[in-house]
Amino acid sequence: MDFISSSTKALLIFISQLLSRKGELGRVAQIVTALSLAGINVKSDLIQRAAGYVKDMKYPDGGWSDPEETAWAIGAIRGLGDEKKVLTQSAIEWLHAVRHQDGGWGLHPRDKARIRITALISELVPDVITEKDTQWLAQEWQNDFSGSVRLSYKAGFFLLAISNMPEDDLIARTIDHLFDDQNEDGGFGPWKGHPIGSDPWSTGVVLWGLSKWVEKVDKKVIEKAIDWLRKSQLPNGYWPYHYLDDGTSMALIGAVAALKALAGKH
Repeated sequence: MDFISSSTKALLIFISQLLSRKGELGRVAQIVTALSLAGINVKSDLIQRAAGYVKDMKYPDGGWSDPEETAWAIGAIRGLGDEKKVLTQSAIEWLHAVRHQDGGWGLHPRDKARIRITALISELVPDVITEKDTQWLAQEWQNDFSGSVRLSYKAGFFLLAISNMPEDDLIARTIDHLFDDQNEDGGFGPWKGHPIGSDPWSTGVVLWGLSKWVEKVDKKVIEKAIDWLRKSQLPNGYWPYHYLDDGTSMALIGAVAALKALAGKH
């Protein structure tokens, strides 16, 4: 689709600029992961240089700078299909070492465990996930879901992280909640009616999560969200967001995952 092609071209330009100024590793790794999931040519010189940059920034303790960056870095390496087990195995061991005692990961080892970080690790590094992490995710989302504010992107991350679990009441209620939380324009914001309205990052996360449960989802919900992404994309291929690469990467990941899921829906 044209809007997928436009966003991949924009991210290729962005990653070239990041590499020229030795930009933040996490941003490079996230973009490489997004592009590989979108099916671009991972053997191109630019992507190979980006992969080398990611690998070279690994710390002696086995991980990258924090759990989130480590997840994106492993996602990037694995997405290129040239994984060296010793490279990722030491990173997995580091993730095991900085896991919270009750399960889950935060922004850094001293931060509290968070749904977003734990779910991202669950999707990109599933071999590090234990039953304790899954139980923590379910309990933490249940706590949030029982509150007055139910963030759409947390719901999306929850659905993303427990995609290998049998459907239960919490999963069914979460899917139903996202149906109700969709804005009239088709996109998603932090919650329906949020002052900023729909945004590409939240919409991408929700699509990524719903794509794992496509057999349980009304395809109109997904189609409306994809249509919102198509209509809200800027002429240069980015989506308007505080960090253009962050919003565009997540929108691309979600859109590609949702389109593939719809294509394979029975």
